This record gives sequence, structure tokens and C-alpha cells, in this order.
Amino acid sequence: MNLTARLSRRLAAGVGLASAAILLPTAALASSATAVSAAHPSHPAIAGCVAANTRVWYGLPADHSTGHAYYEFQLSNIGRSTCTLYGYPGVSQLNSAGHEIGLPASHYGSRVSVTLAPGATAHVVLVVVDASLLCSNPIPATQIRVYPPGQFHSQSVPLATQVCLGKSVLQVDSVQPRAGIPDYSIR
Repeated sequence: MNLTARLSRRLAAGVGLASAAILLPTAALASSATAVSAAHPSHPAIAGCVAANTRVWYGLPADHSTGHAYYEFQLSNIGRSTCTLYGYPGVSQLNSAGHEIGLPASHYGSRVSVTLAPGATAHVVLVVVDASLLCSNPIPATQIRVYPPGQFHSQSVPLATQVCLGKSVLQVDSVQPRAGIPDYSIR
């Protein structure tokens, strides 16, 4: 029994020392992380861009491939403070009376967050599929309506396209940093 009791005490002491050896560095790291974060407070989150300070426009010419046209739609921060855009814009086609026709654009690519300083521009690539490839009687659209990511107010841009009722001929990627350059950004 004496031997068993001594072995138990030594085992308990060994486990105690091992636990202390593991916990002390962890506690030291935790306290130094607290000190660092107190010395360098984290930056406040940057607000999303608001509609009043965002302008949507596109650059010409469009890039073309068989059955597709690619437009670089630009989203510019015209406000006085830095803001962010995240994800996809809402994009649809309008007729000459300003009514939505066809289905909105589908999305492709991964969602990206872009920070825009005052005066900076981000872009999205809008793919317009040749409507005559999808339906026999395409209908003319005169404008593209864009809801910048995270916004609930749209902006319309004049762009003559064609649309199929009940189908989408539009695809749009996530917002990307910097201005898009026709015949360069999509390659």
C-alpha cells in the first residue's frame, strides 16, 4: 500500500506540473493579447455606402464574344467619407416606360467586400446574353436598373438591350476593387 500511495502522489504531482506548464504560457498569451488590444484599439467598422453617395455608370465599349456582351459597370463613392460595398448588385432591364421586363440578373463568382475612399470607384461585370439565342421574340429594353450592393434605392442607366419574357439574359459578378477597364478586366 505504501508503494501505491507514493506512486499516486507522484502521478498527481506530475499531472499538476504538466497542467501548470500548459496553462502558464496560455495565460501569458491571453494577458499579452489583452494588453495589445488595449494599446491598439481595433478600428471601427466602416459603414456601407449609401445611395446618396454612390453613382452608377458604365464604360464603353462593351467587350463581345459569341452571343454575349460584357459591360463594366462602375460604382463610384461621391461622398466625403470612406464606405464599403459587399456582394452583388441587383440588376434588371426596364422598358421605355420604366417597367421591369424579364427576370433580374443571376449572380456568379464569390462575394467580395470593397472599401471605397471618397472619389474611389469599384466595378462589376454585367454579362448580357444575346436574347435571340434564348427566345424567338425578344423585347427591347432601354435601360438597366442597378441596386448597388446593400442599397435599396436604384439607379437607371440608359443601355439598349433585348430581353426574353420569363427568362434572364443578364449575369452579374460581385463588386470588385478599382474601376473596370473594357477589354481588360474580364480577362
